[in-house]
Amino acid sequence: MKKANKISWVALFTIMGFTAAISLGRILTKPKSGIDFYSLVWYPGHFIWQGMDPYGAALEKRIPATPVHYWDGVVETKFPMPIEPMPTNLAPLVLLFAPLARFSWPTAMNVWAGINIGMVVLFAYSVVRFLGYRLLSKEGLLILLILFSMIATREVIETGQTTLFVLACMMLALVLGPSSQSLGGILLSVALSKYSLTFPGALYFLHKRWYRGLAVSIGGQLLGLLIIAAFSRTPPHVILAENLQMMLMHTQMPGLHLSATLFSDGGPVASTAVILLSAILALVLVSKYRSAHFHRQLVDVMLLILIMQWNLLVLPHRRYDHAAEILFLALIILQAKTFSLSMTHIMGLYLFAALAASVWILPLYYLLGEHLYRNLFAFCSLAALGISFWLLFQIRSDHGLFDDGKPDPEAG
Repeated sequence: MKKANKISWVALFTIMGFTAAISLGRILTKPKSGIDFYSLVWYPGHFIWQGMDPYGAALEKRIPATPVHYWDGVVETKFPMPIEPMPTNLAPLVLLFAPLARFSWPTAMNVWAGINIGMVVLFAYSVVRFLGYRLLSKEGLLILLILFSMIATREVIETGQTTLFVLACMMLALVLGPSSQSLGGILLSVALSKYSLTFPGALYFLHKRWYRGLAVSIGGQLLGLLIIAAFSRTPPHVILAENLQMMLMHTQMPGLHLSATLFSDGGPVASTAVILLSAILALVLVSKYRSAHFHRQLVDVMLLILIMQWNLLVLPHRRYDHAAEILFLALIILQAKTFSLSMTHIMGLYLFAALAASVWILPLYYLLGEHLYRNLFAFCSLAALGISFWLLFQIRSDHGLFDDGKPDPEAG
């Protein structure tokens, strides 16, 4: 048995090491478009340095004053892309990365790509720690290799999205929350700059009754808003209205959510199905919230993953945001044996995780075509939600341990 287990791990590391190496090689060698970094961070950052409200400037289609004298010695009289800015991230993230707008485009893009690669490691570390393991273990390293292999991860780095950064901040906030709510709150505040993806983290803080940390996160958002309002001489309520307008514009973009894939031709029936799915999930969450065993650690983990899976399926997320699927894969890989399941069921979970990971890693659109591929991608996410829902009811009533054998300090 031990020999078979060792062979399985060797096979897994061989396969995932190969795919991760190809993925990382592609990231490092393929020319990066950086289109989202340009639109979300770098171009709007110029408005910050010129004392303007970046949201209002983007909506009014203003152009930053030129020439721009960058810190790396480059003087630019025109911008490299004819793309309108779309700073949909809230103030803390816009302010945090405004210094990148003081570097010329090639330098800034390379720096941002390096930051994102670092965020892959930090995100993997936080997910593994959240599930009770260490990154420098065979289980932790496997999660890191899978995350590097995922097509969503490559897309984040190639386009320059902020997804990995906010997810890493959110998960690190959850890891640090028990020991320092204030530090966790600061990280959550930055994560909530992309609130459409990271609001499950705020709900987790609320559920854990980390009210001080949640207050710090809200305070950080308000502080960022007031800073932009002060130097741009724009009333805060106007900036909030601009944020809302940006959000509504963003909802019209295509994605991999149910309404754009499996339910795209369903009309009112599709909308009803999504609403029904959401209502059922809400009822289950309320039920578990009132359960005597709710504060057990594994239940908390399951609720976070359920809300994140629902989020990816219902809200208009594009493929790069599905880097968050690593939460579900990590749950199956690291914690499948802690549920009250037969070995047949456990092997079934491993098999589904392998199939879903294949869809989320391999460029199957070359083989299946774009339409079928998108539907298969969404189906795997929907199945992951269903499996997570089922697993929530397979937790042992006496559960209080993770695999490291340490008692859960919050267990009742």
